[in-house]
Amino acid sequence: DKKSAYSWSRNPILFDLFVIDGAVPTDLLPLLADFAMPLESFQLEGSVAPPEEGPRGKKIVQADTELVGRTDLLTYLQLVEQGSLTWSAKTKQITAASLRKLYQKLMAGDFEPQPSEISMRTVIRPFGLDIFAQGAGLVNGKGQLSKLGRDYLQTQDPALLLTAFEKWAETGDFDELTRITHLNGLKARDTRLTPPASRRTNVIEALSWCPTGVWIPMSEFFRALKIWQFDFDVEATPYHNLYAGPYRQYGEMYGEVYWLIVKGLYIHVVIMEYLATIGAVDIIYGEDEEALFLPIDNYYTDAPFCQHERLLYFRINPWGAYLLGQAETYLPSLPPQKELFVIDDQLQLRLLATPLPHEQLLLEAVAEPVAGQQGMYQLTMARLLTAVESGQKFAYLADFLKENHQGALPSAVATWLAQVQENMQVFREGHTAVVIHLKRPDARQVIEEDATLSQLCRVLDDTAVLVASKDLNKVRQRLKTLGYLLQ
Repeated sequence: DKKSAYSWSRNPILFDLFVIDGAVPTDLLPLLADFAMPLESFQLEGSVAPPEEGPRGKKIVQADTELVGRTDLLTYLQLVEQGSLTWSAKTKQITAASLRKLYQKLMAGDFEPQPSEISMRTVIRPFGLDIFAQGAGLVNGKGQLSKLGRDYLQTQDPALLLTAFEKWAETGDFDELTRITHLNGLKARDTRLTPPASRRTNVIEALSWCPTGVWIPMSEFFRALKIWQFDFDVEATPYHNLYAGPYRQYGEMYGEVYWLIVKGLYIHVVIMEYLATIGAVDIIYGEDEEALFLPIDNYYTDAPFCQHERLLYFRINPWGAYLLGQAETYLPSLPPQKELFVIDDQLQLRLLATPLPHEQLLLEAVAEPVAGQQGMYQLTMARLLTAVESGQKFAYLADFLKENHQGALPSAVATWLAQVQENMQVFREGHTAVVIHLKRPDARQVIEEDATLSQLCRVLDDTAVLVASKDLNKVRQRLKTLGYLLQ
């Protein structure tokens, strides 16, 4: 090569004969095919052993999520079933009080230590559980379990959650970009964003091409996603309207910097807040704010772009392999505990193992702790009936006792359950009724002597009659016919 202060030149080579304006003409490409070396298909590889440290020797945290994530989702659904959570009428997102309640029930807490103030901006797992469950159709817009959600809670059938997972990926309308704290311009007048599901499905599809059971660096996954042509658009305009940090004039992003901050962190959120939260992928992330993933200098803010920025590696576990379509069946890494307690003839329950959080909620729905005796509970009819009254199915609660008991239930317990079920059928709430007050002594005679009114009204005494709400209009019309007005 020859260089000068004002120009740059090089010696030509034979290949230059085939290059015009920096590219090989398309009509020449077939003629040159025999001279090109065949490309090997790209294979993403990972490491079986986890890394010992993060970039620049920073400390890292490993979170194995399979049992924790599946349990936390069941706990969330159980809290919904018990009516313990509420949502904002405006945003349709879980309220701060319910977020705190859910946080305290998580099996292993959040990915970060408990913050001084629990809010949607300071937590990952509780918020991700709620958004996933709503987007997956497990919870309806009224804050109740859907049929799919209740069926999964009661059976824990993997096929049911697979259906929910696919619905979340393909139709969920929550935009994960909003979780990137210092990404701005999302609601600007000129901003046109692509549908969240169009981006999310590309990420999920790329994950389904990844090897399972190995640790994959996020940087390598980004590379693979591009090579496999699963890259996605975030803005539906030819120009970028999003910017980083608080000031638009200093926050413009270009090229790889834009890709990493906007698309890269979007992928971080999908993997960490949803897939890791429901137990589909294990993750490794930096222990402190200095162990960041971005291979760029952050001139935009003095803080991390979002909580998810420290994600460094992920590993698709057996639960994730099933949800991503890489395994036909799901075999848990740890078999479920089936002998959780034993119940005696006095209806006292003694724990044999530590219940998972969702199991603890079910236990407390049918029994109360025995004072001064750790691990001892007393089955009570009042608690069981209250749980049924709140909407939980009696058969589900009874099955919980049967399936988690050491051996067969004692006959005294089975008899007690049968008695509770029988008692539930004794009283039935009928139609609502209205009391009509009689202001004259002869009003009762008007009611009793009229063929229509005597059938619709039940006389209580000389001052009142009872009318079913559904018959009130008929009574009103008949009274007007007779010359009376019901006020």
